[in-house]
Formats: sequence, structure tokens, C-alpha cells
Amino acid sequence: MSGWAALAGRAGILTSAFYAALFFGLGAHLPYWPLWLADWGLDQAAIGWLMGLAVLARVAGGTLLPALADQLAARRLMLALCGAAAGVAALLHALAESMAALTLLTVTMGFASSPLIGLGEALGLRAANQHGFAYAHARAVGSLSFLAMVWGLGALIGVVGSGSVLTVIALCFFAAAALGLIHPGGGAPPGQSDRATMAEAATLLRSRLFQVFALSAALGHAAHAVYYTYSVVAWREAGIAAFWVGALWASGVLAEIVLMLGPGRRWIATIGPARGLALAGLAGLLRWSAMTLEPVGPLLWVAQILHAGSFGIAHLAAMAFIAAAVPARLGGTAQGLANGLIGGLTLAGATMLAGIGVPYLGLGGIYWIAAALALTATIFALVLALSWRGGRILD
Repeated sequence: MSGWAALAGRAGILTSAFYAALFFGLGAHLPYWPLWLADWGLDQAAIGWLMGLAVLARVAGGTLLPALADQLAARRLMLALCGAAAGVAALLHALAESMAALTLLTVTMGFASSPLIGLGEALGLRAANQHGFAYAHARAVGSLSFLAMVWGLGALIGVVGSGSVLTVIALCFFAAAALGLIHPGGGAPPGQSDRATMAEAATLLRSRLFQVFALSAALGHAAHAVYYTYSVVAWREAGIAAFWVGALWASGVLAEIVLMLGPGRRWIATIGPARGLALAGLAGLLRWSAMTLEPVGPLLWVAQILHAGSFGIAHLAAMAFIAAAVPARLGGTAQGLANGLIGGLTLAGATMLAGIGVPYLGLGGIYWIAAALALTATIFALVLALSWRGGRILD
């Protein structure tokens, strides 16, 4: 059965549906949650403080809960419980009348929702390997869903107001919980143990190869913190109309989708995960160096298309490394350590560093921070390429 035919089978459809539900939720939360908080009555400083607490909660939950799910061999159940808890927390925000209640609910939602990405990716890889469809194709459904939600919810808010954000986020979390409970990647691969141990998790974290990989992937993603935080502000200050600001953001996501549906999987299979991370780092270095010039014409669109390299190739390479180097029983643990712990801390650190640097460097100059992070990620990827021969870190 071909990869596309397998994707149209039950396992491929269920995996794609889970990614759709999850990324619909992310498309509602990432751009529009600060808007809801502002309408609740918070100023920009308070929003930043509250979202910072949520980041810390996601780092903790995204590290601990996937590892616990691996140790209990209860990955589907963890997805269901966490999705349901996050959905309830989202709805309860409508009843929050004090800052204390708002803070508690926001931290709870961040903690509960945090393992959905890591565990979802781990189960997505397992499902693809077991059922013969391309992981990249199923994951592209998530990117498409994110883009559709960003555009669609923006229009809905214009009609009914920001209160719709809570309902949409909650419904997406509930859908992810239901689909997580029947995720086709929840079972063990044939002939392999499905239960991990704390000792194995500790061994993985101590592995120099895993540390080098995680730092390369995390630093490459952290370089995007400048873009996530300040791109819209800079483009509006440059006089770019709101429609084109949205189109610029969308062009980066579309480039990522084209890569995942097209040649991305073949490229990573040809050059290998470590060289893929190095290529992504170089794409990031080129992209962020261009952004220091504060372009507003064709160069800006080229920089946006490079999102396919700086993010898309990096993501596919990171997933390929975990699939090759880490046993399936530790997939959630590896995702939690690389993306939840190391990735979360580096992204938060890069965001804070950009905030400190912007008064001195300006909206263009802070992209040198991103370029430096991309260069460092490339160096770690080259070290990985020289050190790793494609084998398992653990048996």
C-alpha cells in the first residue's frame, strides 16, 4: 500500500484528525489568547507576566506528563485526560472574576494542555511507522488546520467578539481528548516493550548525543522567538497594511505545508536527521540575517518562504532523529525532554533576551540574536553529524 493510500486508511485519518483538532486549538490560542486577556481587563505588562507563568507551566507539564505516560504505558489515556482538563479550564475562564482565579485557570490550562503536542507527536510517529503512511503528510494537516483557524477565528471575532475564543479553544481541546483516546499510535510496535522506566529516562537525558540533538533543535526553534514576538509590530510600523501582514504570516506556514506534503520527507531520508538540522540552521541564519535589514519588499517574502527551512526542515529532522535513535516506548519522554524542557526553556530565554535587547538594537537589530541562535544550532547539528552513526541511544 502506498503512503498516500495508507494515509486514507483508518489509522492515517485518525492521526490526521488528531493533528487537526490540536492545531485548530493552537491556531485559536496563540494569536487570540492575548486578545481575550486584554478584553478581560489586563494591560500589556500583566498579559506578559501571566503568559510567562503559562510558559513555565507548559515546560513542567510538557516534561513530566509525557514521561509519566511512557512509564505507565498509558499514552492514550494521558491525551484524553489532559485534553479534557484543558478544555474545562478554558471554559471556566468565563467565570473568573479575580486575578487570582484567572491566574490559577491559565496556569492549569497551560499545564494540562502541554503534553498534547509531545505525546501527539510521539504517537503520530508510531502510527506512521506501524501503518505505513508518511508522518510528514499527516503533520501537514495540522499546519493547514492552524492556518485555517487563524484566518477563520479572526473573522468570527470581528462578528461576535473575543468571547468566542474560549469556546473555540475548549471545543478543540475536547476534540483532541476524544481523538487521543482512540489514537492508532497508542499501541506498542510488534515485539517491543511498551513500558519505559525512570532509569531509561535518566539515561536518555544524560546521553551526550541526545543533549547535542536537543540543543540543536531547541536553539533553532528558539531563534524564531524574535519573529513570533515582534514581526507584526515591526511590519505595522513599516506601514504594511493589516491584510498583507496576515498574508506574510500565512506565506511562511504555506511554505512549511508545501515542504511537508512535497519533498521534505525525501530530503531528510537522503541527507539524514543531523544534516537536516544543520541545513535548517543555515536556512535560519540566512533568514534572520536578511531580517536585520528590515526588508519591506521582495526580500521580506523570500525570508518568509525560508520558514520552510528554518522550521519545517528542522521539525522533520528532529522527528526523524527521535524515530531512529530513541525506542518507541520512550517517544513521549524524548519529546518532553527535547521540546518541553530544553525547547521550552530556550524559547522562553530567547524571548526574554529579545525583550531586553529591543530598546538597544531596535526591531531590526534584534534579529542578530536570532541569527546567533541559528548559527549555534548549526554548530551543534554538525557535531551531531560527526558523532552519531544512526544507531539507537538505548536498546
